[in-house]
Amino acid sequence: MSVSVLVALLTALLVATTHCHEFIHPLSNLKIAATVQQLDDNISIEAAPTVLQTSGSFVQVTWSGVSKPSKHDWIGVYAPREADYTKKAPIKYQYAHASSTHMSHGFGSLRFHMVNMRTDIGFVFFRHGIHHPAVASVSNRVIFQNPNEPLQIHLALTHNPRTISVSWVSGAVSNPQVKWGELSEKYSHWSKAVWSTYSASDLCGEPAATLGWREPGWLIAANITNLLPDTFYYYIVGDDKYGWSKELSFVSPKLPNSSVTTKVVAFGDMGNGMVDESLQHWEQQPSLKTTKLISQRISETDIVLHIGDMSYAVGYAAEWDEFFDQISPIASHVPYMVCIGNHERDFPHSNGYFDGTDSGGECGVPHERRFLMPRPRPDEPWYGVKYGNIHFIFMSTEHDWRPGSAQAVFLERELASVNRSQTPWVVFSGHRPMYVDSTDAFGRGSDTVVSKSLRQHVEHLLQLYGVDLALWGHHHSYQRSCPVYNETCTASGTTHVVIGMAGQSLSHTFRPIKPVWAVYLDDKHHGYSRFEANGTHLTFTYIRNDDNDVHDQFTLVK
Repeated sequence: MSVSVLVALLTALLVATTHCHEFIHPLSNLKIAATVQQLDDNISIEAAPTVLQTSGSFVQVTWSGVSKPSKHDWIGVYAPREADYTKKAPIKYQYAHASSTHMSHGFGSLRFHMVNMRTDIGFVFFRHGIHHPAVASVSNRVIFQNPNEPLQIHLALTHNPRTISVSWVSGAVSNPQVKWGELSEKYSHWSKAVWSTYSASDLCGEPAATLGWREPGWLIAANITNLLPDTFYYYIVGDDKYGWSKELSFVSPKLPNSSVTTKVVAFGDMGNGMVDESLQHWEQQPSLKTTKLISQRISETDIVLHIGDMSYAVGYAAEWDEFFDQISPIASHVPYMVCIGNHERDFPHSNGYFDGTDSGGECGVPHERRFLMPRPRPDEPWYGVKYGNIHFIFMSTEHDWRPGSAQAVFLERELASVNRSQTPWVVFSGHRPMYVDSTDAFGRGSDTVVSKSLRQHVEHLLQLYGVDLALWGHHHSYQRSCPVYNETCTASGTTHVVIGMAGQSLSHTFRPIKPVWAVYLDDKHHGYSRFEANGTHLTFTYIRNDDNDVHDQFTLVK
């Protein structure tokens, strides 16, 4: 990687912003125009090993020969495609003094956790901080032994309970397949995969289509079919030319049946965290604990619900790779069902309900192409699906929900189709909450304005069709209502729970006086929720990350 290319890359760097929760961008103070080339022949920077065996390997970066070492020295990580890398942002960075005890002698080392992004990697030593960054030295390149290894493997439910969808990513394709079977007949069944991708021209704006753009690789998907219900299976994905994944496993879906028990994990607004103390564009370090705690109990989980704001890539495509790497211990073993949020969809003039810049120009494309939910058609991210004794219904709060809209028609039709003799429980989900304690009250997309509109146009459907539980995100807190309708507690109402506390910075915007419908509020802790439903009882539990203990629990009874 030439120094001139790196200088051009840095001068192209922009700042991602959002109006929603005032997140801090670690590179927001970088003075782009001040980036200069100041090569110092005395400074040496080296990365080892030069060949990484698999995604998630660590690279040790060492440097020496630094005169007058400073706490403002830093190292940036780049993984550009040769064809168009002058428009790419750094993936992440660390300050050179961060973990070194020898900077007074002008040498030190840092460790970087590297996810396979289907290309090689370079490291750059910068001086003079982020206000006057200067390229001082460039490392050797590091490559992955197999840049095309199948990664980001995740499962999803389909409308057929005997079929599971599996998706993954690779840098190249030949004849990709999924192979599966029970223990006595491992990989005796197989299915061909289909693949697609998207380009920068499919996106809506900056930074997604410009400096944040990275080729997503081939997005590959296949169906695992003719499954016996509630049965343990092994599977692998890939092909003979570019390699196969490690052996994975899942338990097939339970058929719609009121007598079974269904165990669900649910959360929203998670993002991803750095395991190597690097900085990227937004930081969601608590998400690491969330995913760790969930993965430890994955054998007790049938299905996972992520209620909007998944990766917080917001136009920086490398973070989709980082996010899927983080959730892979979960999503490769149980269906990972998602609901679109503002940070996946919203962008001006993109035919969404809101014109904010929250998606960073992605306008829902990476979300839709990477998560193959059983949606009616493209850019209609609402759907219903059944698992065991629960009928799940997902809406999009980023599309029109008013009467007469395509989504409103779908929601009423899906709710009317519920067969209570098979699925006695109905769980409804959307990202922006219908009931929320928040002081955010100004503007069309504010918490209270949106919640009022949802109550005006959607709540009557929940009441008419007896929705038991409604799950929401967006506000980064845990909030639980009484069974409520029209802002009044009533036994026939729906219990609403905001579960946006999985990883992003918490929202400290509760009103001075608690709403009459609010039973439990917590804006001080990250965590996740679990619930378990049999034919007559649904027990919901809120678990905090700090002590891995239960801090709210309630039971709904038929």
